[in-house]
Amino acid sequence: MKRLLTLLGVVLLISACSRQDGKVLARVGSEKITEPYLQSKFAEISPAAREYLASKPGRRQFLDVIIHERLMLIAARKSRIANGEDYKTRVKQKEAEMKETLEDYKDFMLTRMWVEDMRSGELKVTDAEARDYYRQYPNTVTLAHILLPSEEVAEKVMKKLKAGADFERTAKEYSLDKETVRLPPVMYGEFLPELEDMAFKMRVGETQGIVKTSLGFHIIKKLSQEKVDETRALERVRKILEKKKFDAYLAKFQEKNKVEVIDENYK
Repeated sequence: MKRLLTLLGVVLLISACSRQDGKVLARVGSEKITEPYLQSKFAEISPAAREYLASKPGRRQFLDVIIHERLMLIAARKSRIANGEDYKTRVKQKEAEMKETLEDYKDFMLTRMWVEDMRSGELKVTDAEARDYYRQYPNTVTLAHILLPSEEVAEKVMKKLKAGADFERTAKEYSLDKETVRLPPVMYGEFLPELEDMAFKMRVGETQGIVKTSLGFHIIKKLSQEKVDETRALERVRKILEKKKFDAYLAKFQEKNKVEVIDENYK
């Protein structure tokens, strides 16, 4: 019984806003425990305990736990705590948190459903579009990358590299992103737009820069270039084209919805 109570601990002290419809299994004062409510609690139990709880003795013990829980709740509702300011304050805080969580969920779900709807309309990529893009950009490039905070530091690092300094070692010393020096292979459209043309036109082994983006100042070294199998590449190409269409859509939408960064620290 002790082990059972441990397994069923998740049902203790849970709000007893039970489902009122369905077969009534037990009454506790004026309240009833229905089969749908019991089943909802049963679903919360770990799979290891369900086999035993499916037996008649197990069901009875499980119901006893639920009855015990309901008795505790009824007693708590009639206690001085129920009308205390501390309890009321905590409930109000939780209500505010839940309201904020609900608003976040509504925003998330609305945006997600909108994007899914766009995929079948404005963002849809045809087979012909995907194949045409692949024929134009069939390769991936693998790059090593150094990100620097200022042009002055970038020029200093570039001089070291031109003098023969090891690229990876230099990146580990100076880059703002020391953990990601070697980047995963990218197709055209998957990298920073300001660096893409340079990256795909460079020779393997060549180092170029300095290029400024919103992230900082970049120096890149081309490690390899390989053609991707068309079958494996097409789904990747679809995502690239979908993103391009999405970015274009938002850019056009932004023309009618002015965006202004007020805080100087974020400009």
